[in-house]
Amino acid sequence: MGSSTMPNCSRSFTIACALVVTFLSATSVVAESVDRPSVKVRVDDYALVAVDLLARAQDEVKQLYAAIGVDTTWLETRRLSNPDDVSHTEDAHAAEVTVIVLGSSMTTRMAPPEDAVGMAARTPTDNGRIAYVFYDRLQIDPLQSDASSVAALAFVMAHEIGHLLLPYGSHSDTGIMRGRWNRTTFRRLEVQRLRFTPLQGRQIRHLLDFAW
Repeated sequence: MGSSTMPNCSRSFTIACALVVTFLSATSVVAESVDRPSVKVRVDDYALVAVDLLARAQDEVKQLYAAIGVDTTWLETRRLSNPDDVSHTEDAHAAEVTVIVLGSSMTTRMAPPEDAVGMAARTPTDNGRIAYVFYDRLQIDPLQSDASSVAALAFVMAHEIGHLLLPYGSHSDTGIMRGRWNRTTFRRLEVQRLRFTPLQGRQIRHLLDFAW
């Protein structure tokens, strides 16, 4: 009788262990997810960017921030034609950051520096919550491929969001926060080869964890 009960005990012990391991694994996954800082981003699209192109660019940005341990949640894109269509203060609590993609006429009206392809609305003491992309200036070549257009848009969005999450003037010599680009290097842009520096990653995570 003793020998007949041993297999049952062994089976029960094995099942119990498996349940414990499964529980601990699930707990670990939940904890890891909760511990990762995150940023919500809404796009206000006045340039009427192709839906697929914008979605691919957003995915590229998401991967760039995931590489430094930050989750990116894209809120529903608002496709607009008139700058008076939206008040950016009315839903300040709904989106952490808003990226406004401007068409040529609105870019001309804003009159940014001629070599600027984007801008973050912030000051030395306030990080701000709004970034701009001057979309017409990303169309550097009539024969530009979709992949090049996606990379250019992803880079500028990631760069300008970075300015909202980093200390003022956080340019670097290389990577996502590189400050100077010419048309030749921009045409050959491979956005997934770019990275935030380890210091920039720590600074962004710190801001999202403690300041917002």
